Amino acid sequence: MKVKLFLGASLIYTLIIFAFAWYLKLGSYTLNFSTYNFELPIMIWLILPLIPLIFFATFHMIFYHFLLTFKFKHFFKDSAKFESYIQNLLLEKELNTSFYTQEFRKVAQFAKILKTHEKIPNETKINEILDLIDALNNQEYKNISKFKLPNNNILFLKNEQNRIQNDINYAYSKIKNITEIKDEFEELAFNTLLQKGNYEQIKNIKISKNSHQVLNLIKRFKDGSLELNTAEFEVLLSHSLLNEKEYLSIAKISTKFFNPDAILGIFSKIKNEKNEALKAYLYLLAEFGLLDELREQIRKDEKKFNDFKAFLILKENNIKFDLNHLIQ
Repeated sequence: MKVKLFLGASLIYTLIIFAFAWYLKLGSYTLNFSTYNFELPIMIWLILPLIPLIFFATFHMIFYHFLLTFKFKHFFKDSAKFESYIQNLLLEKELNTSFYTQEFRKVAQFAKILKTHEKIPNETKINEILDLIDALNNQEYKNISKFKLPNNNILFLKNEQNRIQNDINYAYSKIKNITEIKDEFEELAFNTLLQKGNYEQIKNIKISKNSHQVLNLIKRFKDGSLELNTAEFEVLLSHSLLNEKEYLSIAKISTKFFNPDAILGIFSKIKNEKNEALKAYLYLLAEFGLLDELREQIRKDEKKFNDFKAFLILKENNIKFDLNHLIQ
């Protein structure tokens, strides 16, 4: 205990002063106070002021030790309660735990906001961070430079992701000069561009597109969120690795947006370069009623094109049918 240490040191110090004065043999000194005279050896006069000083210093230490003991008594009780408080918080139970100390009451508030995101009055910095987290979770982009987050921080990465998704020009700038995707943000930027960018941006990207991505672009064209002229449509199809079914699906869609001569011209060129586009071209011949050309195309291999042979038979006999269901 520090009080005992202080008393021991004080006693040693007093004895040293007393011994030193006794060694010097300074004699006596008389203090006159009104009608009273006090005569004592000087070595006694030297240690008398130390006695009240030691007494009050000891009293001061004991008093504050008592206060600290009282405070830490509640502190340790609150510490035991805090574990139960955290358990109830995680289990979504009613939080009726009361704490003795102000420190634990404040810590409990801070712990609660990690779960509930409820703001605390007058805690400006904490509330500002809560606003930032809520904004990021709502897919918003924020200027977070004042928070000085490292580049690998999860909030920094989330903010970067939101910026790519919300700012199509920023997404374009991330990938306009690359030929191969190297990380998840470049992949996100590429997908965002395909979903929201205009065709001028999309065609300038050197990254190759898979068939699924090409079909999504065609779907955007169909839905009206992407503008394509016939030349752009042709370039998109001719530079894509599509299978027979995918070309056929695109051919069925394209009849609603291009005139017959244009779309036939596009697929006639592509089928000469890619055999996968032949069935799509045959479908267009059937759709636009170019039966002689269709017969000529399937004449060499009628077994392979039984569905188009069936179409011709149905057509010649004026039997009603759904071409889209017949040609799959």
